[in-house]
Amino acid sequence: MRLRRLSRAVRPALVIAAALVALLAWAVSSPPGSSPDDDYHMASIWCGTTDSTDLCEQTGVPSERALPADVLEASSCFAFDPDKAANCRLDADTIKLSTRGNWNGEAYPPVYYSVMHAFAGHDLSISIVTIRAANAVLYVGVLALLFFLVPLTGRRALVWGALITSVPLGVFIVASVNPSSWAVISASGLWVAVWAFFVQSGWRKAGAAVLTVLLVIVGAGSRGDSAAYSVLALIAGAVLAFRRDRRYLRDLLLPVGLVAASAALFFTAGQSAVVGGATVVKNDTYSFSELLFINLKALPQLLTGFLGTWGLGWLDTYMPGIVWVTALSVFAGVVFWGLRLGDARKWLALAGVGAGVIAVPLYILMHDGVVVGNGVQPRYVFPLIVMFAGIAAFGFARSSLGMGRVQLGVAAIGLVTANSVALHVNLRRYVTGLDRVGVNLDRDIEWWWNAPVSPMGLWAIGTAAFAVTVALLLSIAWPRVPVADSPVSAPRPGGVLEEADTFRVRVDQGASGSEAGAPTTRADRRALHGGQS
Repeated sequence: MRLRRLSRAVRPALVIAAALVALLAWAVSSPPGSSPDDDYHMASIWCGTTDSTDLCEQTGVPSERALPADVLEASSCFAFDPDKAANCRLDADTIKLSTRGNWNGEAYPPVYYSVMHAFAGHDLSISIVTIRAANAVLYVGVLALLFFLVPLTGRRALVWGALITSVPLGVFIVASVNPSSWAVISASGLWVAVWAFFVQSGWRKAGAAVLTVLLVIVGAGSRGDSAAYSVLALIAGAVLAFRRDRRYLRDLLLPVGLVAASAALFFTAGQSAVVGGATVVKNDTYSFSELLFINLKALPQLLTGFLGTWGLGWLDTYMPGIVWVTALSVFAGVVFWGLRLGDARKWLALAGVGAGVIAVPLYILMHDGVVVGNGVQPRYVFPLIVMFAGIAAFGFARSSLGMGRVQLGVAAIGLVTANSVALHVNLRRYVTGLDRVGVNLDRDIEWWWNAPVSPMGLWAIGTAAFAVTVALLLSIAWPRVPVADSPVSAPRPGGVLEEADTFRVRVDQGASGSEAGAPTTRADRRALHGGQS
């Protein structure tokens, strides 16, 4: 009994540690300048304050800044050329002028750049790795705090939503310099935090309130569109927790206030210009109806881009079929499985977020007069998809979501395989370029960090850490006995929607007729009477 209790206490800590190592492996799997538009974002971080510093000097021209050349040219030799290794010759001593940064037009909110400026320094490599590591720690830390603050049913949705959307874009973008990292962090936890604020009490309610405010700041402070996503997450969480009483109306004051604040932050960002008619671009090739028809047909290609159908980095690191087919299968399978169970609140929240997943990219495409493949990238809508996946997994009474051992095993092996191959491809892209093939990443190295761990060593560490994370989560969700479904209805506690958790029946051939259909474990008996396991 003591050993079992110790195991239950240690496993969450091991999951947190393994997940962090897996993300840190991705953080150092590519060089400075390798995430989308890094020249813009790195320059904006180095100039993250309004004052002139030794990292970023004002020149007297409002649209211009003087920065170290290596910050501006980190990706100059490899961006858009997947066969070129990241062996750029960079000059940290030369100062160059640039008009490409957030100081010129303020397209993005300043919060992310101001915070990350604290990690910027004269050594580009150390600064970039530190920023990426900080984002990885923030992501794991937020999910860990939420895990211990929210009720059990919220934990399951939180973990499943993050896990099935993680490979490959999720792990790449979270552990990057790109402000989309914060957008993903906010979307992963905000809807769960606000739901927990409504359903919890005492210090857990207070903690959920603090995290709700923090995640709104993280989201709205990183990207203009993420401020809009924060509004949707706040509404979704409130809908899931809806009940008819005065306490709910009182609690509603927090998300309503944060919705107003998020909306205000959205309209202060340059990206909000997309909602104005003055910036509409007319397509000279297609009529409005033709452009709409083309984009509707091709929209699934954009929406599945986070699973590897689009390239990573500067959209030039393409994933092989074993990555995107496997990741797509796991994502679609779990989401579809989640649709077996729900009530009006879940369906309303899911429909709202799902409508956003479709409407946001489609609106931008039509506004800019472009077809899928131009202008809009998968990372723009990815935070909404993370929310959608989490809500789809919401309401189940068991960590397995009622799936059997074979289903869980297939999903686990698929995710571990997809992550391992994606990490290998990402390393190959920058270590030698994709014109080289083979498993051994240590052969003919053209770029690597000044570090004791080789590319192959990092690949092994990253693969093992992700596998350990999934294995530990699998051990928590693993059904104690083989199961079969039985559609018996039973009352559920707050947030749990499952019939009777499709309660467990033994499939032993020796089970008697009187035993068939009877709960076989203590957890099952609690579930039948409204308890949680």
